[in-house]
Amino acid sequence: MQNLLKIAFALLFLTIIQQADGQAYQQNIRGTIIDADSKMPLIGANIAITNIDPVKGSSTDVDGYFKIENVDIGRIDIMVTYLGYETTASKNILLTSGKELVLNIELTESATLLEEVVVKASNQKAEVLNEMATVSARSFSVEETSRYASSLSDPARMAQNYAGVSIGGGGTDDLFNEIVVRGNSPRGVMWRLEGIEIPNPNHFGALGNSGGAISMLSSSTLSNSDFYTGAFPSEFGNATSGVFDLNMRNGNNEKREYAIMFGALGLEVAAEGPFSKNSKASYLINYRYSTLALLEAAGLNPAGDVLPKYQDLSFKINVPTKKAGVFSLFGLGGANVASFVPKQDSSLWVNYDDDKWGFSENQIVGTIGLSHRYLLTDKSYIRTVAVASSDNYDDEEYYLVPENNYDRMLDNFSNFKNNTFRISTTYTNKIDAKNTFRAGGIASHITYNFKTEYLVDEENRFATLFDNKGSTQMYQAFAHWKHRFNEKLTLNGGLHYTLFALNNTSSLEPRLGLKWKLSDKRSLSFALGIHSKPEHISFYLAEQSYAGGIRTSPNKDLDMLKSGQAVIGYDQALGKDLRLSVEAYYQHLYDVPVLKDTLSRGSIINTNDIWDIIGGNEAVNEGTGRNYGIDLTLEKLFSNQYYFLLTGSLFESKFTPIDGVEYNTRFNSNYQLNILGGKEFKVGKTKKNIIGVNVKAVYGGGNRYSPVDIAASMEEGYTVRDRSKIYSISVPDYYRFDLGLSYKINKKNTTHSIMIDIQNVTGRQNVFSEYFNQNTQKSEFYYQTGFLPTFNYRVEF
Repeated sequence: MQNLLKIAFALLFLTIIQQADGQAYQQNIRGTIIDADSKMPLIGANIAITNIDPVKGSSTDVDGYFKIENVDIGRIDIMVTYLGYETTASKNILLTSGKELVLNIELTESATLLEEVVVKASNQKAEVLNEMATVSARSFSVEETSRYASSLSDPARMAQNYAGVSIGGGGTDDLFNEIVVRGNSPRGVMWRLEGIEIPNPNHFGALGNSGGAISMLSSSTLSNSDFYTGAFPSEFGNATSGVFDLNMRNGNNEKREYAIMFGALGLEVAAEGPFSKNSKASYLINYRYSTLALLEAAGLNPAGDVLPKYQDLSFKINVPTKKAGVFSLFGLGGANVASFVPKQDSSLWVNYDDDKWGFSENQIVGTIGLSHRYLLTDKSYIRTVAVASSDNYDDEEYYLVPENNYDRMLDNFSNFKNNTFRISTTYTNKIDAKNTFRAGGIASHITYNFKTEYLVDEENRFATLFDNKGSTQMYQAFAHWKHRFNEKLTLNGGLHYTLFALNNTSSLEPRLGLKWKLSDKRSLSFALGIHSKPEHISFYLAEQSYAGGIRTSPNKDLDMLKSGQAVIGYDQALGKDLRLSVEAYYQHLYDVPVLKDTLSRGSIINTNDIWDIIGGNEAVNEGTGRNYGIDLTLEKLFSNQYYFLLTGSLFESKFTPIDGVEYNTRFNSNYQLNILGGKEFKVGKTKKNIIGVNVKAVYGGGNRYSPVDIAASMEEGYTVRDRSKIYSISVPDYYRFDLGLSYKINKKNTTHSIMIDIQNVTGRQNVFSEYFNQNTQKSEFYYQTGFLPTFNYRVEF
């Protein structure tokens, strides 16, 4: 791996010194400007590029469309103005020679009388896209997902840098992109795409989890999106800790464009363009195939004995019509395989009890959807999205028997199939400049087919954990009202209702948010609400066997976990591009499913996925939990070719199981600090090529675990933990340093990008957890990821 890194640096150096192109390249900027609430096109809105001399600009036509041609490439600042609307400004948008810049801009109507309006442009980089959100929300761009060190163009890894989010030392493995939001399990995070919930869009994601090793989402297809850490608007249900609200961009409907990328994550090909010269319809498609699988086909195996293989596809077809509205067909899917085959020679086994084991794991996840947006009047519209999703997972674990010609002996196997058909309809009415009403409903039909059996060694028979086939539904409805008293004070309020038909449990959830702009530089926000989330269906169907072969599902009638949240936030602009944000929060979890077995102290709060659930053990809704803390963000927005981001969190995360005693949760690492920064250097004769250097430092509390009971482990021959001291110990503090290097080369109609990311530059051995080693008869440690370099080359044309 070190040799690969040296070669990458050599290629980067040779490319820099050989770059001698003195031409000045130009590109087009175009897009639409619409009303933020009604989505109506704004005719005659003005857009100007303010950081060039002379200033270039354009105005929108009857469809809200604008185009500015032949703009010099580089970083640009834009300002958008329209009579009666608040002016908006965006700075340091990157314009390259390989791809046109398409902007979709939304303006907010002034809430005061026109003659009283005082327009002041501000950089809205940190503002959320959803106009109904009040606090604990953040918009992020595609460029951020690739710029931040070790983010790897992955939305989840990018979000790991935000306040309130813990990784590595927060109860998770830093090789994966799962996140702990404000002390909650990663299970509480929901993914939405194009306005509707989708299955976990990550390769090698455990069942019931929200993360995985590699994202199926490509930065080639994503547009600006939102990330929430709590106190969501009323349209969001089925989440208790975080929401990724992702948008796919439309393909270029005037010009065909392509991109190819090769690197550590795979070979990726993207294409977009119009269907015809006379149509505004466009397509966008991206396909990726695992680099590791390609290397294996060439006779190489850089990943060792376990070689993960994966591929994914995403696309969007956008068809605007003159009278019938805008239709979009979109899709996202991926397949991944991982396996390990033990050697059929026991003399080569270092650890007899471990090296005889093998496994095979296969997963296919996919979503295809159709969305439609129709403008009913100049003040209202309706949006409908329908999707069909599938999540299929198969795995088996076995061991070899040397005494019987190395035959395979099956130990356990699982087959999980979930198919979901979901439709969402949302009606939005901008009643006037001060009032906007939104209401909608979501209906989900879920089919499932679960089968899991495991070998009971002492009885030499297979026992059943899951054997279920059927269907159920979930219904959601919401109503939301936004009232702007004036340009300084905004109220958001609403209700969300969920009915889970599997056991007829329901939840009525009021939501309230208030934002007060104390001045042009300061604002105060407050939000509170109730949130709920049913567990993975398998939790309710896990079986328990009794004498006589009777099987029951003791958890089928459990209520869903609920969460009451309150957040207060303060935001202060400290300078032209510098902002400080502080949020304090309290979260009360109730109706928490906990095991009736007092000694186990089991609670759903501490589970990462369904395999953390102790199969078949009876649970009751008698547990509670609480998370509270403070999040801080100090951000220097990108300007003058540099940026920095400092985020910190101090928090407590507690749970109370059936015994009534409060304990630390598995995710209570107590603190997290992230320091990021980056600098760009313009190089080349025309200074249009860019070298980027990005760094990141992470420091946080260590993972919590229950101590190993050495005597009991020696007697049983495997790790036995002292449940009376559940999650009472934490491993040493977690910290690592990451580095990202990039070089962007602009040629005529083409942009080349070379990217090197190194996670854990110093190779620090962060401890993950403690276990009992049967060979040494001692407790030892599992460790987190060490030095991990990745290299990518991308060309856009």
